[in-house]
Amino acid sequence: MHICMVMAGDEEGGLEKHVIEMANGLVQQGQQVTLIAHAKYASRVKGVTFKSVDLTKSRKNPFLLWQLYRLIKQIKPDVLHVHANKAVAMIAPLLKWLDVPSIATLHNLKRNIQSFEKFDRVIAVSQRVAKQFKKQDAIRVVFNGVHSPNTYLNRPSSTQPLQAIAIGRLVPAKGLDLLVEAWQGIDANLWIVGDGPDKLLLESKIQQLSLSEKIQLLGHRDDINDLLQQADFLVISSRNEGGPYTLSEALLQHRPVISTDVGMVPEVLPATLMCAANDVTALHQLIETHVKNFAALKQQSEDIYIFAQQQLTIDAMIQNTLQVYRELINV
Repeated sequence: MHICMVMAGDEEGGLEKHVIEMANGLVQQGQQVTLIAHAKYASRVKGVTFKSVDLTKSRKNPFLLWQLYRLIKQIKPDVLHVHANKAVAMIAPLLKWLDVPSIATLHNLKRNIQSFEKFDRVIAVSQRVAKQFKKQDAIRVVFNGVHSPNTYLNRPSSTQPLQAIAIGRLVPAKGLDLLVEAWQGIDANLWIVGDGPDKLLLESKIQQLSLSEKIQLLGHRDDINDLLQQADFLVISSRNEGGPYTLSEALLQHRPVISTDVGMVPEVLPATLMCAANDVTALHQLIETHVKNFAALKQQSEDIYIFAQQQLTIDAMIQNTLQVYRELINV
């Protein structure tokens, strides 16, 4: 099967990670993959035919749309898989002339989903995302997956304060400003891993609240798995989210997760491990409850680790995506 994937933009987030790992994973499964994306990602794919196109330009740029159309026609894929809002908005008007089975992946909640509805199938990263569509017959849910570690380390019991970790771009959507506020009075330490435009805001808030001894901003790191092994639990504080990779990464490392009620989280975690999004008081109470009863949190998480191993790995994501392809082209 020849799959053509399209990704717009040139950022360094979960979307880009998802598409690159999907392309590489499909090749490892014996599929032929062509990826149309910004040149910066060319070195990150292996065995994938890479077509460099700068899709950071306007989605209505007629020359860019013509370039996309001609390129896909030349590729002649068996299935066209387009990722996220901008690329979907660019490809949707071309579908009537492309004459190829088409799939769009929606990674988060979106107000206007009309462009997605023009595709033959839509992959949603959670049931919450899927429920945006009135017509459900073409919608399929496939959870984001990550590489499953060969081994994981059990954290030794300690009388020292627990070590929590939060991971994500320092942007309002991740709610890290709320997390800093909620950390007041919490008997645990916190690492915040990531970089972004909210860095100065978070630094200022940590100082204003006299939390410098409890909260550390670690910046961008390439050793996330090592940090997860050193941490006791993960906190997700997002205001909105699609299918956070950090959820899967932590659970596959056998690290408990507590989270705001966003994205795919309620399909993985029980209600007792979640709180309302964008609510500092609720987030504080959630953290405090589970820090004080950490042994119970660890015990409750055991069954969740089993679910993660079955549904939240790269292999599971690839196989579930291949099933959507085969269903569409009757292979």
